[in-house]
Amino acid sequence: MTRLTRATRALLTAASASALALGLLAGPAPAAPAGPASAAADETAPSPTAYAGDGPYGVGQRSMRLPTGALVEVWYPTRPADVAGKPEGTYDVVEYLPAFLKGLIPAGATVTHPSGGVRRAPIAKRGFPLVVFSHGFAGFRQQSTFLTAALASWGYVVAAPDHRSRTMTTVLGGKPGTTTDVQDLRDTITLLGTKSRARKSWLHKRVDMTRVAAVGHSAGGRAVENLAVADPRVDTWVGMAGAATGALDEGATEVPTQPGLLLVGGADQIVTAERMEQAYVAMSAPKRIVVLGGAGHLAFSDLCEVGDGAAGLLSVADLLGFPIPANLVRLASDGCIDPELASVDAWPAIRHVVVAQVRSVLGPDQAAPALDGLVEAWPGVVTDSRSAQ
Repeated sequence: MTRLTRATRALLTAASASALALGLLAGPAPAAPAGPASAAADETAPSPTAYAGDGPYGVGQRSMRLPTGALVEVWYPTRPADVAGKPEGTYDVVEYLPAFLKGLIPAGATVTHPSGGVRRAPIAKRGFPLVVFSHGFAGFRQQSTFLTAALASWGYVVAAPDHRSRTMTTVLGGKPGTTTDVQDLRDTITLLGTKSRARKSWLHKRVDMTRVAAVGHSAGGRAVENLAVADPRVDTWVGMAGAATGALDEGATEVPTQPGLLLVGGADQIVTAERMEQAYVAMSAPKRIVVLGGAGHLAFSDLCEVGDGAAGLLSVADLLGFPIPANLVRLASDGCIDPELASVDAWPAIRHVVVAQVRSVLGPDQAAPALDGLVEAWPGVVTDSRSAQ
């Protein structure tokens, strides 16, 4: 089979371009390389780089379905011995393209990427908190495996639904509908709770429904903030390059009361740092904002790194045989072009910040010491970190 290289990432950036051409947002992420030291954190005083790498668990992965038929990807903790020597799963971006675009792809071509877990490995025997993940506009449920798998390795069940009203397939097919993302997330929480209660389910007694977090990218950042308003089961939320009030949903007036954290790309030209600052001001305390100074919009996703080549609309033109308007280059590759901070350099800090926020609210960390000193611990990556209690 042919593996697309430069065309790989171009396909994804083409999705972003199409979405943004409609005046909407894009979003999407991979199995991260090692960052600063990721040794298991001291439970009493974890360092500001403690969660940059993998945690103590192996990672399993399965797919489930909501009652609507939408697929949900689930990453979960396993015993390391149960995944040792077994192949990590992959996903194929081509499968997320609408049929008419698939017809333009060379026969047998694939755009595969590690999906972060070992398929159908047995889940570890204890109850784990739940994290739901919301993908960006023109994204897909497996877009952020560098983060979703990392969360699972630190002891969380992570569930990411396809938002069929705004997936890559739907948007590139020209048929985006009224978004159902908040309801998709609520249904996902309910599904995981139901499966955890079911005696014959592989998730029986494995999900602690008293501890729930929500994380999202771009339009997904807006979704998880609105989810926290709508659903009291959510204990904390994290918006990456996206939020509701003040950023992506100017008409919203209600903000969550749960602790929230915003991750910002300082070089983001899609959802700018200024808009994210407005969202932070509108949030209720306790709250925190962390800025990755050189990061663009897609640094929080797989879009810049899927495949083996450099992002670029010229490779899209070469692959699909049509010119890409120059005014879409910035929109479709924000965060993928020098001198912006490379995704692989941003991922360890993103992993650390998200895991630290979730642990500080859901446990086992009793406070948030791992979120102190981020600017000093991540020179050239984290340029601002503030909180209000």
